Amino acid sequence: MILKPYPILALALLAGACASTSETYPSRTATEQLLVARAADRAVEGLTLPIPRGSRVYVDDTWFRAETAPYAVSAIRNALSEAGYALAPSKAEADAVFELRAGALSLEQMRRVFGLPEMRVPINDSFNVVSVPELSIYSRRDRVGVAEFSGFLYEPRTGAPLGAVLPMTGEFRIRSHKLLMIVAWGQQSVDPGERDPGDSWREF
Repeated sequence: MILKPYPILALALLAGACASTSETYPSRTATEQLLVARAADRAVEGLTLPIPRGSRVYVDDTWFRAETAPYAVSAIRNALSEAGYALAPSKAEADAVFELRAGALSLEQMRRVFGLPEMRVPINDSFNVVSVPELSIYSRRDRVGVAEFSGFLYEPRTGAPLGAVLPMTGEFRIRSHKLLMIVAWGQQSVDPGERDPGDSWREF
């Protein structure tokens, strides 16, 4: 009996036409991004410069290097505008240049465990390890967004120094708890479209 190749070919074509989906994962979750953003907002609260209000200021972010630098620079520009300074579009049109630098714009995570934390235990001389899961009565996790900026001012035409801004620091944290590795509480969130997180983000 000779099998015709058509059914086999049809099955191969169907198998080849199967689609699969893939997911991409950003370097930071939405919660982590919001933590850093809130820390940046707090760092620039009440920002003032050692020059008269109403002066035209050019914000130079050439040396401001961080993963979320655009948001932080915009927060600084917003704080200067609210403080009564005019934002100059270029150095040539400015009374002062405010050169920025970032000390920190990132996350810290801390975990406290009452019991045995998750461990990796070597089991032989070849350093093969086995993972031991967490066995805790209570654990607490803190995620903290940390921001620190500083800068200095100079006259754009002569380069003469006009003053410096001491480090501006801010942080924002959320905390979650877990009891008997099952019951969890304290995890804050922000609903999509919410303009002001308000009480949904509570600092501990």
